[in-house]
Amino acid sequence: MNWAGEVPAADGPTNAGPRADSAARKHEISAGKDKIEAGSRARRGFLRSRPRVSSEPAAASAGPVRVAGIRAVGEIRIVTLDDGRQFRIDAERAARLALEPHLVLDPQGVAALEADDMYRRGREAAARMLAVRPRSTGEVHERLRRAGVPAESAARVVGELAASGYLDDLEFARMWIRGRLATRASGLLRLRSELREKGVANSLIEQAIHDLHGEEDPSAAEERRALELVERRLRAYARLAWDAKVRRLAGLLQRRGFAAHTIARVLRTVERRSHVGTTDA
Repeated sequence: MNWAGEVPAADGPTNAGPRADSAARKHEISAGKDKIEAGSRARRGFLRSRPRVSSEPAAASAGPVRVAGIRAVGEIRIVTLDDGRQFRIDAERAARLALEPHLVLDPQGVAALEADDMYRRGREAAARMLAVRPRSTGEVHERLRRAGVPAESAARVVGELAASGYLDDLEFARMWIRGRLATRASGLLRLRSELREKGVANSLIEQAIHDLHGEEDPSAAEERRALELVERRLRAYARLAWDAKVRRLAGLLQRRGFAAHTIARVLRTVERRSHVGTTDA
């Protein structure tokens, strides 16, 4: 018996066979892991070394650039430059410019493409706006500028729409006033202010006001609307003292945009009628 725990050497097969097989399997597993890790390191190195592909177009070149391709989409031509930029222009415009693949454009030619592209974008944006509701020329121009359309392109779009009748500030002012008066009683101060905010000229605002009132004086019509509004609200204020009624009615008329002299006349009329009714009772 070997008390030192030493394993005697054996010339032939021994009962240590299962241990040897286990060690061999561990060695194979370790070697396999090493291969997998090495492959993973190689793939990571390959990915790091690959050139990155960006979805953003390349920076604009200050010199000449080449037309990489032209794609037809209906009456539109999408022109792609070799620096990645794309422009959409009309087919007729593309034909006039004699655009074709591999054509070299100088900076002025690229600027012309960019201007045409921005004009088309502005025209499409304006068409979408007018499909929702009528708008004034000032409103369309302002919204195009906020959308990034250059001032020159925005002015061109607005001018062409006005020339073709799609933009008409006088008709827009008439429509605006008619719509406001149909939905709620409003004073002329408020109507004028709203139209000025939309860029309508004062002369067109005044013409629209007179056109809609016809033979009736606009000031008299405003007083009539204010009086009708006050008479409707008086029923809700029936339990209030007269001073409280006056304060509430004056605030209401002021918020609706009625002029100060109109408010004063209407309140005097209501007070006079109230006193007459009390005396008769």
